[in-house]
Amino acid sequence: MRRTLIAVLLSALVFPGLGHFYNHDRKKGIILVLVANLLLGLVVLGGLVIFSQEYLSIYYPAPLSREILPPMLLHTITHPVFLLLFGGFMALWGFAAVDAGRQARLRPKEEA
Repeated sequence: MRRTLIAVLLSALVFPGLGHFYNHDRKKGIILVLVANLLLGLVVLGGLVIFSQEYLSIYYPAPLSREILPPMLLHTITHPVFLLLFGGFMALWGFAAVDAGRQARLRPKEEA
């Protein structure tokens, strides 16, 4: 039970795939870490592109200030592309946590 809890917490609270490393499932851990990093990079890049397009299309002559920033950030995080990318990242994170716990529970006791 303790092994399952540690695997779930590593994947749920630290980073997707770390619970699989803890379970000695290196192949799945590497794949999850790489895919999570790719999705996280796409989330950041997509957010920056949406943010810059919003700034250029509406506010460009004005400098970026504290008054302009909140509506631009709100538009960025509610944009469908950003939500799709972020949702995919969060779904992967949830899958990694659940799968790490499931794999830890299925491992034979003598390997634990």
